[in-house]
Amino acid sequence: MSLSLYGFTPFDRSGKIRWLLEELGLPFENHWLDSSKGDLEGDYLGINPMGRVPAVLMGDRPMIESGAICAYLSDQHLGKGMAPALSSPERQDYQQWMYFAASTVDTLVTRVSIIEDIPPGEVLDTKMSALLSEVTDTVDLLEQTLTKNEYLVGKFTTADICVSYHLFFCSLWPEMKAIIDGHPRVTAYMERLSQRPAALKSEVFTSYRG
Repeated sequence: MSLSLYGFTPFDRSGKIRWLLEELGLPFENHWLDSSKGDLEGDYLGINPMGRVPAVLMGDRPMIESGAICAYLSDQHLGKGMAPALSSPERQDYQQWMYFAASTVDTLVTRVSIIEDIPPGEVLDTKMSALLSEVTDTVDLLEQTLTKNEYLVGKFTTADICVSYHLFFCSLWPEMKAIIDGHPRVTAYMERLSQRPAALKSEVFTSYRG
């Protein structure tokens, strides 16, 4: 079955899908879109009616939402070991961290992007303070979890890809990076994951850093 992946750059949300595909060893074709050239219109709306990226086309069936795509691909290739078997006791933790990536960590990035547009003043300070408090709680939980294992579910899984990918984007804001850097296990975890051959090949981390 042919597989096509649509994105803007190596480090947008298509990046975690690309990283996973490299870990799975699945052949795929990259399609780099340019919104200024109308690439999100016309035929592409048949793949993602919302005109957004990422999206994949598996055979003739499209799929959107990066977290859902990662979960689906991992379950379709359970033999590759990127997700615990449905009957495994680790499946519960795996599901938890997959949703944690999308519902908790990713929303931190979205919120700071919105907060940045607020003019300087008391409202901005209050919202940023609340956000940084949530970042601290989030990274505290990860630090505590990583005292038990090098990875979130015992061994490396797609949950690590999804959580670390969004945490990397948090680290692009100095205030959030300072919090992350204050957690040695999380910092070591991020460095460990960024050096995986599949992560390097996908350029999720390196393309943004130049």
